[in-house]
Amino acid sequence: MTETSCWIEFKTDKALQKRVSNGEFSDSEGGCALPILSFPMHPNRMFWTGVLRDWCQSRNINWREIDGTTVAAKVKRDQIRDFVEFVYADAPIYNDPEQMFIWKGKAYMAHGLADLRAFVAQELNPRLWYELMADTY
Repeated sequence: MTETSCWIEFKTDKALQKRVSNGEFSDSEGGCALPILSFPMHPNRMFWTGVLRDWCQSRNINWREIDGTTVAAKVKRDQIRDFVEFVYADAPIYNDPEQMFIWKGKAYMAHGLADLRAFVAQELNPRLWYELMADTY
């Protein structure tokens, strides 16, 4: 079975790295709960690598293939915000309460997207470069 994922690398953000290592983003079980480590499921495409390449091409952003399975694009915070909107803005399963997936009374996928949007807006430094990453394996 093929798996795919999308995330943000923050190697240039030393302040965020320090906060992560200090446990500021750990969940109650002690694991890392950073929403940028795994984007919510794509609403209607199978592979994140193609989505990232399509977004980069539509925005004239350079991307590179790291290996046969991973794609990366060097971006600023506002470009990450644009990518999130590119992916999710028109997806009713994330934006229409009548169509959201519910588990145990909670719109769990929409909740994950809200966490991602808030984290990107509030925690990423607009002056630093990050990398949008996607893989298929």
